[in-house]
This record gives sequence, structure tokens and C-alpha cells, in this order.
Amino acid sequence: MKTFISSIVLASLATLTATVSAQPTPSDPCEACAAAAQPLPVAANGPALALAPPSVSAPQQPGTVAAPAVLADDESGWHRPAGERFTSGFRLGWMYLANFDAKNRVGDNGQMTSLKEQYGLKSPNMFLLGYEGFYRVIGHSWLNVLMVGNVSVAGLDQSKFIPTASGLLGFEINRSFELGVGVNLIPDAQSPSHMIVAAGWTPRVGSIQTPIHFFYIPDSAGTDAMGGSLKGNSRMGATVGMNW
Repeated sequence: MKTFISSIVLASLATLTATVSAQPTPSDPCEACAAAAQPLPVAANGPALALAPPSVSAPQQPGTVAAPAVLADDESGWHRPAGERFTSGFRLGWMYLANFDAKNRVGDNGQMTSLKEQYGLKSPNMFLLGYEGFYRVIGHSWLNVLMVGNVSVAGLDQSKFIPTASGLLGFEINRSFELGVGVNLIPDAQSPSHMIVAAGWTPRVGSIQTPIHFFYIPDSAGTDAMGGSLKGNSRMGATVGMNW
């Protein structure tokens, strides 16, 4: 009886040993880790997942600083501040004096005389030489504000020195057309101040500006002692120069 039970136990141990020996065991522990890291198979009929490539920003050049974003609030009216720029330069030009020989003023002797006789002018056409300051308030749009000051000398071509000064306020439209109005002063006791209107544009030649302007200075002489109308000495002309 004992021999029969021993035979059954030995047979069971032999069967268990054979079953364990039949199962494969990895030769290297890392193989199990590699097997676990393998990606799962994708079903043939399943949709493929598209992976978006990571966004790569453009490299910033060394020594450059990115400009801050400027936000404009149209409802409250706050925008970036207006720019300012001042330029100046010489002016060359021509001026025409209307009715320069008309007797429309009272001379030192109390008699009616003309500008031609009073100042010894030879021609109504005169050469202009001057200097001008040009202050521009930049609005960062189609409209800029202009403030102009000019000091000139007329009559050098006739051996005369007639100084004149002007100050104007105006506008510049689309960096091309310019229009201004202001006051003109001359050393004349009877008519020292006048209105002046000017228009033109300022082309660019490289870094130099070449303003081209036309001006008109109206004048009304009034009436004489008999009530007759007197001819005024209006002036008109053009200037060209350079600003830097």
C-alpha cells in the first residue's frame, strides 16, 4: 500500500516539473521591459491618428529687441502718441509785386507816391533768399500738422535789402500736398502786416527734403481822398530749397 502511494506522488511531481519546463522564460530581464515598451498594434480598419508637428518659432536675431504690440482703442480715442520732427534749410525764390508803380500811399512829403518811388525799385520781379524752419507733427495716418517759420530778404537783385518774416500753420495730406495760412511782416510803417497763404509739396531726394511752395499775400490799399478805389500791392511768388 505504501509503495502504491509513493508511486502516485512521484508521478505527480514529474508531471508538474515537465509543465514548468515547457513554459519559455526570457534569457535577459531587459527583454521583458522591451516587450512592454513596444507600441500597441493599430487596427487595420481603425482611423489613423495624425500627430501635428511641434510649432517652431523663428529664431530671433542677436542684438534685436522685439517691438511691443501697439493696441489702439478706437472707442476711447487713445492711440500711440504723435511723432514730432523739426527740419530746416535755405530757400531760393522769386516774388512779384503787383501795382508797384501805382500811387496808392502817402509819401514823406505828404504827396501820393508808389512803392517804386518810395523804395527806388526798378522792377516788380524780385529775387528771394531766406531760411525756413519746418516743424511737423506726425499723426501716423493721412494727416500731419505743420508749423512753418520763414525769414527772407527781397530785392538783392536790385541792390535793395527788404527783410520779411512769415509764420504759418497748416496741414500735410498723405505726405504730399501741403496747405498753410499765417501772417507776413515787413518793415513798412503804413502796411506792416498781411495775411499769407501758401501751398506746395515736399519731395524727398534720399535723406534730403526739397520743398516747393507757392505763396500769395493779398493787399487792399483802400480808397483815396476823393473816394476812389486804390490798387493794392499784393505779392505772389514761389520758393524752392532743401531741408535736412
